[in-house]
Amino acid sequence: MLNLFGSLGLFLLGMWLMTEGLKLAGGQALEHLLGRWTSSRQRGLITGIGITALVQSSSAVTVAVIGFVNAGLLSFYQAMWVVFGSNVGTTFTAWIVTFFGFSFKIDAFAFPLVGVGAMLRLFAPHERGRSLGMAIAGFGLLFLGIDFLKENFSSLAQSIDVTALLNEAGNPAIVALLIGIALTILTQSSSAAIVIILTAVASGVLGLEVAAAAVIGANVGTTSTAILATLGATPNAKRLAAAHVVFNLLTAAVALAFLPIFWWLITHTSEAIGLSQEPTILLALFHTAFNVLGLLLIWPLEKYLSHWLLQHFQDKSTSKKSSHLDSNVAAIPDLAVRAVTLEITELLNHSKRLLTNKEVRNTPKLIAEIETRVQHMNDFIATALKAELAQSQGGLLAAALSAGHHINYACRAMTDVLEQHRIIQRVSPEAPEHLAQWQSQVEHWLENTTSLSSNDAKDMFSTIKIDYQILKQHLIQSATQGKHSIDLTDAALTEASFTRRFAEQLIQASDALQQLLRIKDEDQDKAPSPDKLAEQI
Repeated sequence: MLNLFGSLGLFLLGMWLMTEGLKLAGGQALEHLLGRWTSSRQRGLITGIGITALVQSSSAVTVAVIGFVNAGLLSFYQAMWVVFGSNVGTTFTAWIVTFFGFSFKIDAFAFPLVGVGAMLRLFAPHERGRSLGMAIAGFGLLFLGIDFLKENFSSLAQSIDVTALLNEAGNPAIVALLIGIALTILTQSSSAAIVIILTAVASGVLGLEVAAAAVIGANVGTTSTAILATLGATPNAKRLAAAHVVFNLLTAAVALAFLPIFWWLITHTSEAIGLSQEPTILLALFHTAFNVLGLLLIWPLEKYLSHWLLQHFQDKSTSKKSSHLDSNVAAIPDLAVRAVTLEITELLNHSKRLLTNKEVRNTPKLIAEIETRVQHMNDFIATALKAELAQSQGGLLAAALSAGHHINYACRAMTDVLEQHRIIQRVSPEAPEHLAQWQSQVEHWLENTTSLSSNDAKDMFSTIKIDYQILKQHLIQSATQGKHSIDLTDAALTEASFTRRFAEQLIQASDALQQLLRIKDEDQDKAPSPDKLAEQI
């Protein structure tokens, strides 16, 4: 049993390395493909199948889709079909393992894969190349794990009659279904569960029909990941997870209800098209067929499901949180950076309007909401930093933290502006004319900080400083000429000082955002195109 446990650990380690490496190497390819190839439900379906087959992780694709929906780059309708397609795409794992894991001498190619991957991981000049090396090494370890699993399962089959145990436990199909669910929940990967079931069949531990029920259970179990992903998630993330659960449960219920008939059709279809009658091939065919069956079932029902989902999972929270950030998106660095960029852009636009709205009574509430969103963004970045990042990705997140810091301090400065403005209103019915004119000019400058270069930021800093000194002279001169009281002048000077600090903080935040965008553009120029990446993989 210890050997079995160790071989399972080696297999899961290989699966994790492969998936994480592909996510890091292919994050921008995911971004490109999902952003451009999902204009209809047919294209969304094909994209979901293709990308999942490429990165070998339906969970990674689902997370990417959630990120694009939150960013407004995909509609919920498009995203749902990508998620449905990912269920079919994940069946490619079973075919790869069936044709390579059980038909060849594994160490003939697994050890070279581990060696090549390790060399790339250690010596590749770019982070994406090192990530690809990690994926290749993981691929080799995965097959070594399968080889050891097969060997240990064979020993288990000789000592324990698993089929008899299942019969004693009650209905074998139901027990196998529960085993499949448990395997997926424990490994948090339906692909891993399917491979374990395939290995058990190849070793003679499980019979075919019992294994088929376990495969159905693995598909049901994968919904646990989607359900966990909805904790604290955005409404669209919850809708996508719900669609994923409905699809898998509907498919599983029909396949299980008609399992004997369905299995009979699979065996005869396999024979008719000339496929081998090897148990693993039949099981891989069954896995693909019942996921395709799910697509056929959901196709006419999708419009009703979409309508129902869009009516539910509304955000009833009174606090304003980000529409772009979701803890699931943080799992893929490229998508995390995109989400943070969109969030900073939106926060900057909201912050710029605070000076215009200083007369509005709920402005303190707006400031508190911006500060809450900055804290939420910082928590998101902290989660993203736990993943393995390329150097450029770390620089991007550092620039994002800097932007958030400046926005936060701008909010504090605006709180002080509001306090001084209230003092002025108590002292005089009207604010000094020069102060109002200067603040209007500051508002105009801030509106032009969207595409600010570093040189522009320096010029704006100088302009604000010079005009602030001129304003101070005007206010002091007005006081000495008796136009304004000393108390009014003091409050006006203090408000002007805080206004300048507010503007400077937002200019620095905008400069940090532009730095983030520059690093991102440079990284995209260096990154391989999606087509080249697909060829490499």
